Amino acid sequence: MTDLERAALLDQLLRYVREELETGLPADQITPNSPLLETGVLDSVRTARLLAHIRTAHEVRVPPVHMTGEHFRTLETITDLILLLRSRAASL
Repeated sequence: MTDLERAALLDQLLRYVREELETGLPADQITPNSPLLETGVLDSVRTARLLAHIRTAHEVRVPPVHMTGEHFRTLETITDLILLLRSRAASL
């Protein structure tokens, strides 16, 4: 994956979180490096919605072993997780 493709994926996730998850925060306060768990952007319901979005929009299933605070810390880490899971699926 090129840097441009990674940036496009990150931008798409950022738009989804800002526009669809109804976080109650102003959109400009949610950035690629915002701490999603600490700021309350992700809670159990919004995390489930985000996982469903990742599954349908990006055709990636996130296994339970990867549903950790480390992987869902920021939109950057979520982007990296999607790319990791895609590369693993492609190598099978």
